[in-house]
Amino acid sequence: MHVSCAHFSCAGARRSNQDVVGYRIDAERACFVVSDGIGGMPGGGVAAERAVAAIIAHWSEADTFSRETARACVQAASEAIAAGQRHDPTHANMSTTVVALFIDRLHGRAQWLHVGDSRLYRFRHGALAERTSDHSVTQRMRDAGLAVDGVNPSLLHRALGMHGPLSTSDSDILPLVDGDAFILCTDGFWQLVSERTLERTLRIVHSADDWARLLEHEASRHARIAPRADNYSAVVVWIGHPEHATLVALA
Repeated sequence: MHVSCAHFSCAGARRSNQDVVGYRIDAERACFVVSDGIGGMPGGGVAAERAVAAIIAHWSEADTFSRETARACVQAASEAIAAGQRHDPTHANMSTTVVALFIDRLHGRAQWLHVGDSRLYRFRHGALAERTSDHSVTQRMRDAGLAVDGVNPSLLHRALGMHGPLSTSDSDILPLVDGDAFILCTDGFWQLVSERTLERTLRIVHSADDWARLLEHEASRHARIAPRADNYSAVVVWIGHPEHATLVALA
């Protein structure tokens, strides 16, 4: 199964960029990761780097494609961050979000998981099929039917590096079809670019590179007028040839 990807990572209005993206595409499988170091405490960027490196390394060494393997990858990331917290007291509270997509190219399957408010969007035939649900205080309040006015949207109740048991949200292992597409992104990106824009841009491009460039342009355009725009990063992943599938959907 053909897999292609493109990515970008920008500081926005911040002095530094604590987002980290990474991926590995092998002959039989692929792994894509986006991590957003949480500000407010030193070491967010370090935590994000450790998370991405650990997930890709563990995935590369694993010999099975399963939900257990995916969870073990995030466990490895959690342990890498915990080791860094112990090694450097100034980073004792560093933490990060993570979203990861794992693809079995040989059998045409995918699975993903996330911790925090970095998101995965899945598209089929040019339309948004689903997205992950944030581990944020505002999302929990919305789910409970409560108003979120005045609540800081950046407050999380789950993240890698938070003290306590590791808790993730993961998908089932799902079959892929030609034309599927994914976006993995940080909250700085999805706060700038609407879901309607994600669909619209997917339907007018002809490659993962084109889509990433257009999405980066859209995010940059909105970031210029957004007060204190956060770091924004995304990885786009194409399965087969989405440009053909989306053209069919629009016919």
